[in-house]
Amino acid sequence: MRKAHSSRVKQVILFFLTIILLTPAFLFGQIQNQLKWEELPAIPDKEGYAGMFAGVSNGALIALGGANFPDKMPWEGGIKKWYNNIYILEKNGEAWKLADAKLPQPMAYGVSVTYEDRIILVGGSDAKQHYADVHTVRYEKGKIQLDTLVSLPFPLANMTGTLVGNVLYIAGGNTTPEGPPQHCFLALDLTVKPSNRHWQVLDAWPGPPRIQAVSASLQGHFFLFSGVDMTQKADSTSERLILKDAYRFVPTYKGGQFAGGQWKKLSDMPRGVAAGPSPAPTTGSDHILFPGGLDGTTAKHNDPATFPGFVTDLQAYHIESNSWLDFGDLPKGDTRVTAPVVNWDGQWVVLNGEKGPGKRSPQVFSLSKNAYFGVINWIALIAYLAFMLWIGVVFDKKGQTTQNFFTAGGKIPWWAAGLSIYGTQFSAISFMALPAIVYATDWSLALGSVMVVAVVPLVIKYYIPFFRRLSVTSAYEYLEHRFNGNVRVIGSLSFILFQLGRMGIVLFLPAIAIASVTGIDVYLVIAIMGVICILYTVLGGIEAVVWTDVAQVIILMGGAILCLIVAIANVENGLLGVLSQGMEAHKFRMIHFGWEPDKLVLWVGIVGFFFLNIIPFTSDQSIVQRYLTVKDEKATAQSLWTHVMVTLPAVVIFFGLGTVLYVFYHDNPSSIPSEQVGEVLPYFVVQELPVGIAGLIIAGIFAASQSTLSSSMNSVSAAYVTDLYPRLRTGSNDRDNLRMARIVSVTVGIFGVASAMLIAALDIEFIFDLFQEVLGIMGGTLAGVFVLGIFTKRANAHGVVWGIIIGVLTVWFTRTYTDISVYLYGAISVLTTVMVGYVVSLFAPQKKNLKNLTYFTLNKNKSKDNES
Repeated sequence: MRKAHSSRVKQVILFFLTIILLTPAFLFGQIQNQLKWEELPAIPDKEGYAGMFAGVSNGALIALGGANFPDKMPWEGGIKKWYNNIYILEKNGEAWKLADAKLPQPMAYGVSVTYEDRIILVGGSDAKQHYADVHTVRYEKGKIQLDTLVSLPFPLANMTGTLVGNVLYIAGGNTTPEGPPQHCFLALDLTVKPSNRHWQVLDAWPGPPRIQAVSASLQGHFFLFSGVDMTQKADSTSERLILKDAYRFVPTYKGGQFAGGQWKKLSDMPRGVAAGPSPAPTTGSDHILFPGGLDGTTAKHNDPATFPGFVTDLQAYHIESNSWLDFGDLPKGDTRVTAPVVNWDGQWVVLNGEKGPGKRSPQVFSLSKNAYFGVINWIALIAYLAFMLWIGVVFDKKGQTTQNFFTAGGKIPWWAAGLSIYGTQFSAISFMALPAIVYATDWSLALGSVMVVAVVPLVIKYYIPFFRRLSVTSAYEYLEHRFNGNVRVIGSLSFILFQLGRMGIVLFLPAIAIASVTGIDVYLVIAIMGVICILYTVLGGIEAVVWTDVAQVIILMGGAILCLIVAIANVENGLLGVLSQGMEAHKFRMIHFGWEPDKLVLWVGIVGFFFLNIIPFTSDQSIVQRYLTVKDEKATAQSLWTHVMVTLPAVVIFFGLGTVLYVFYHDNPSSIPSEQVGEVLPYFVVQELPVGIAGLIIAGIFAASQSTLSSSMNSVSAAYVTDLYPRLRTGSNDRDNLRMARIVSVTVGIFGVASAMLIAALDIEFIFDLFQEVLGIMGGTLAGVFVLGIFTKRANAHGVVWGIIIGVLTVWFTRTYTDISVYLYGAISVLTTVMVGYVVSLFAPQKKNLKNLTYFTLNKNKSKDNES
């Protein structure tokens, strides 16, 4: 019956592989729009305002001040009125509310930024004058709190400005209502103590003075675009000149403090964007967006009655190529000038502004990345999830035993076990992180995967015989045979705690990436991944885990290959273009020479990655358990070589994908990558791949998360039921053990889902990272314990315990007080544990019978399972 199940599963997996690799060509080209423009609740004023201040405090969007013509248009004799109102829109709120508090005076046409949950309001004007005042606004517990900061050195309005890191920049403007444009550039370092803060007057840009320019902040630099200069005509009247120049200010720092910087001229704009929404929205890692604005042609239109409206095209500046792009048109009538822009809850919000001469609008718009996932993508994702659940149902057999639940009775094919080992180690974090790291750096980490070739022969020769011939279910059973029950409990507990600390992060990081690029709620993503995984793991045990791993690896590899094909096809000169541009940018560099222990140089990589590979292959229950799912030692060796044969081409695929994505976005500036480098792959998938295929590859990210989670669930259950449960309940039978195995699996799965949701809700990822790092140190010491057990006859339990203690303390000291590379922590942990454990053991005699428990006392004859 089991063979029939396995055959059916293999057939379905091959069918899925065929779908991935032979997708009909008509699907290509059905790409999602990259950006979306949406309307939010309007401010409750029939006219709306121009020149408002705006920001975010305590999660709420705050709009302040502004000016309009409440009675008549200016050409009808209307008089402009300034306001000091404060409006609040709560997160997920349906309407704005008018706050009881008001600004100190009616104000508009200044600069506002959000810093540390406070809104900073700089300068501005009213009907009579311009101001040098700088105010702060905080919204807390339903109340508005007003305070002040150091004033500007002179009054200023109609300027532009934004925050770059901790420095607030102000550029241009004028000092009086009728005054000329200024050539001024100011900076306020907000890291300086309040009593010592002062505005620095810096060298201005190498271009004309201006008012109503547009600024932006990206890549730690300040950008200045367009604006209005005033020129004198022959009749002594002034004429507006719409500028099209652009500049980049690169700040410098000394001792962590702002210390000036330098200006660089950029390529001129195709048209002006004077008075456009500012600061300009940014998206991806190198795109600045300009939703409308005032250009030279529009500025010359003098008849308000026939005014055509401000420019409607959405322009973008691409930093990498210093080029200008056209992202199409915004909806007619939606473009604004003299409108503030605020980044709120992952979207850029444009508040009110002018839609024509004298005409304001109460409308509020948002500009954000399009996270529409699409029906076909949903179908592909749901089909994958249904397939995973079906595998669990297939292997939910009557008469299930505890041994079969954890080892599948040794009936898993060696090639499937090998793919499962790969899937267990290759998490969704790895699937997204490896291409992202190469995208940002080079191939240095590839050495870590290549070193598996050096580790696998040692594992096969020196470790597999002990796990196989002792017929263990848990890797830590060997430790009791070799040392004592306390060492076994220490090993099992540290593994269980490490897995519990790891699962939340393993679920949360992929979930947040999927949510950001698809628009699916992050809690729903976590719940879907977790619940489906719990069901198939509890129903089918290790068989379901292994076969879902196989399907998941196929989906991952097939998806990555498809990404490679699509990206290469859209690069100039194809593969040759990728190779030439990648080499030019040093993206293929894998080896760095040197002797510095704090850098990933060659010797650090060889030593560090050797031990980092030894650790899971010799002491991680989720890996060792796979050794026991095949029929004999020979099959175990074949499964490990299968893992190697998958790992080596995977290096080329996943590291190559990082290089290809780098070249793709370099050659296609109109394609916008994610702001977060870690999300560059899933965002590429959703934006650039055909619908349906994108759904399958997002399913691949689900797959990688579920593979890691299911392995943790089953292996933690095995460790608990085998190593700890018998000590808590003596005399339990197999039926009790199987029931407990399933209870533990469900409990662990629920814990993983709950901890991932807790991280999402409370933003406490750093706590789980620290917990994982602390417990991860134990992994190295455990590997050292296995070395002591297998390769020495002298080591005993007393020495091993001291080896563990000193090994943990040594790594903690290294991490805290030195700059030694994190890649060497595994080597330090293993070697310290071995040396201390051996030396301490010399002072206590070995009393155990070590027959078949060390390599030197092992019966070298073939084991029984090899003879079968």
